[in-house]
Amino acid sequence: VSPSRLCRDPSADARFSSAGGYPLGMSGRTRRGVLGSVGGGVLGTAGCLGTDEADASTDGTGDDGTETAWRTAELTDVTTDETFAIADIDSPVLVHPFAIWCGTCNSQNEEIDALQRAQPHEVVQLNIGDDEGRDDVAAYATENGYADHSRFAVAPANVAGALVDEFGPTAVSPPQSPVIVVCPDGSAHELDKIASAETIETTVETSCE
Repeated sequence: VSPSRLCRDPSADARFSSAGGYPLGMSGRTRRGVLGSVGGGVLGTAGCLGTDEADASTDGTGDDGTETAWRTAELTDVTTDETFAIADIDSPVLVHPFAIWCGTCNSQNEEIDALQRAQPHEVVQLNIGDDEGRDDVAAYATENGYADHSRFAVAPANVAGALVDEFGPTAVSPPQSPVIVVCPDGSAHELDKIASAETIETTVETSCE
């Protein structure tokens, strides 16, 4: 697998701290504020696509060696009310930050759905769409037939901030956010949209052996 990589905007990255997963000085802000604060940084990546052939991966820990909040935060599946944390799932997990309005995300979800029907995996769909609440996300998951084989959660502010801290500002820009393959050993591997079902499965097989 050799996905193209989006370069990071150092000025945007510098606004984020691993402390609690929030942008610096924003611990009291809502998810809307977290997402809005990186808008300029995301736009700054336009025209910045590269062809890095190496697999982009992280070990899922912050500067202090602790696991980042997007892995450890308690999330709620809006279709079942089940609470869970990504770090507590023992098998490979596909994490997809998405928004309902995002056409690229919808195309990506069709690929994930095709994979789920052929080779089921644990999937966590993290909604990062501004003004999209749990009822909207639950309806989207149910109406598209995704609720039976994927978990859907609305990402709280600390989770959105932690994604940016680890993956850069594009992590909360729905058309550019990656599909993240999280292996049981804690490593995380990014795939750029739109990753095919075959590409995702190959990444799981080769990276999570």
